[in-house]
Amino acid sequence: MIKKIRIFLWGIVAELEYHLYPWKLSKPPQWAIDRHNLDSGVISDLQDNYLYFEWLKTQEQKIQKIEKNINFIIDEIEKLKK
Repeated sequence: MIKKIRIFLWGIVAELEYHLYPWKLSKPPQWAIDRHNLDSGVISDLQDNYLYFEWLKTQEQKIQKIEKNINFIIDEIEKLKK
């Protein structure tokens, strides 16, 4: 009984979602962009490039820290050898 009620309510929610979000893809169709003055993806492309740049920058910082640690360890080993 509860399962049938859940399935019925899920159907109602699915129909409501279909009416509220009429397109299925992540990018809206051209008519929705024109009618509602939506972003056509230019900003998201720039944001993707910015995120990629930030990721590269953090990776470079991690590599530099590892190199510092390696140099420190090498120096300590040299001190121990003396």
